[in-house]
Amino acid sequence: MAARRKLKIFALAAGVVVLGLGAAAWSMWPEVDEIPTQLDELDPEVSIAELTLDAQGPEPALRLGDLQGKTVFIMIEGKESMTGGEGKLLRRALHRWTLPADVVGFSVGDAPAGAMIMKGKIESDFVGPMRDELKLPIYVDFGGKFTDAFSLPKGHLGFVVLDAKGEVALRHAGDADEATLAEIKQLLRAQEPAPGPQAPAFVVGELNNQSCADRACVLVFLDAKVTRAEIPGFEDGGFEGEMQEVFEQIKQPSIRLARILAADWEPEQRAGIGGVIVGEAEGWEVEGWAFVPEAPDARAAFGIDGAGLVILDDQGRVAFSESGRVPFWKLSMAADVLGIEAKEYRGRKRDKK
Repeated sequence: MAARRKLKIFALAAGVVVLGLGAAAWSMWPEVDEIPTQLDELDPEVSIAELTLDAQGPEPALRLGDLQGKTVFIMIEGKESMTGGEGKLLRRALHRWTLPADVVGFSVGDAPAGAMIMKGKIESDFVGPMRDELKLPIYVDFGGKFTDAFSLPKGHLGFVVLDAKGEVALRHAGDADEATLAEIKQLLRAQEPAPGPQAPAFVVGELNNQSCADRACVLVFLDAKVTRAEIPGFEDGGFEGEMQEVFEQIKQPSIRLARILAADWEPEQRAGIGGVIVGEAEGWEVEGWAFVPEAPDARAAFGIDGAGLVILDDQGRVAFSESGRVPFWKLSMAADVLGIEAKEYRGRKRDKK
């Protein structure tokens, strides 16, 4: 019964499996400050250049002073950003934007100094599994020195930009509105992605270039048969297990795609989007989308050998194309392309638009 309860918490959406890993860690230290109308001034006695983080997992030791000459942005994660959904619009933008080579970013989890005794477990059970799924390198700041140095409220998403001289160009706490996003975009010299190329000639089931000329279309390629019993999160008949077992299960490319399709992208959000799944399913379906056993010509046209996901925009252009195990941050970007709000954000606090 405990395993079932954990499953419902951590596998409601594929992305929530990853968010659940972080939320499970960050919920252990509940300190959350109020966000002030104006952030406190920086302490002039604190040297930003000397802020350091030890090597963690595959990430080398980090000293901010060593990054002078680059524009640096730091996302400081707290309880509200990991469990309360703070920063949705900012995350989407960072997933989407193209950044110059001299702009680098890091995700820093704020944790109390006492959590250092759990450092190994935090790395192996929580942060380690998240590394391949998130866009930014991840560090844990035991003691919260980054939060303190930048005078940010504890427990919230903090965002800092350092210019090429290592000086603080921006500090922000909590949700980011459109004006803040525009300022961040300018400081990072970020660019929106260019439109993709026109889709190659294809026919898969009822989908083809003509039927996808004025609506978004999704082509999903499975590399193996997927049964209901293999998919985490179903109320009845799905895969059950502890959090780490669920995470290992969802690493399988076709099972990950099946989970997204079967539950995370709900029918009302997919209304008007054409879709087809190439592969075989047992015990689950995607309402309104057909299954096609094979599509070798389409695979060749889009360059998908195994599992993969292709999204065409409403002008018939390839807006998204990934093969193999699609990391969660890219699945979030795919949902954004389609205008679908992933379940990890529905029912959570939203950014103010």
